[in-house]
Amino acid sequence: MKPLKLTEDLRPLSDLKSRPGEVVRQVQDTGRPVVITRHGRGVAVLISLEEFEEYRALMARRELQRELDEAIEDVAAGRTIPHSVVVKRWEDRLGVTLPDGD
Repeated sequence: MKPLKLTEDLRPLSDLKSRPGEVVRQVQDTGRPVVITRHGRGVAVLISLEEFEEYRALMARRELQRELDEAIEDVAAGRTIPHSVVVKRWEDRLGVTLPDGD
């Protein structure tokens, strides 16, 4: 994501209401987010769909890393569960039946 230009990328909520196409075009043309303000304070950020998808992917990776870190701590502390329970949890999470690993 390109960095904000505070002189250009802060827009009042009234711009979003009266000229939404212009605000969206600004995001598309500059590749920068637009901060929507109300009474001079930032209240929302408008970003491109591509940036949003990248953000979601990043958040998913961060969540997975957090879960892996917790798992490593659990193993180190002796908090483990049987393989069959792990497989069942992944099947439930993914909504699939995993093949037998035997």
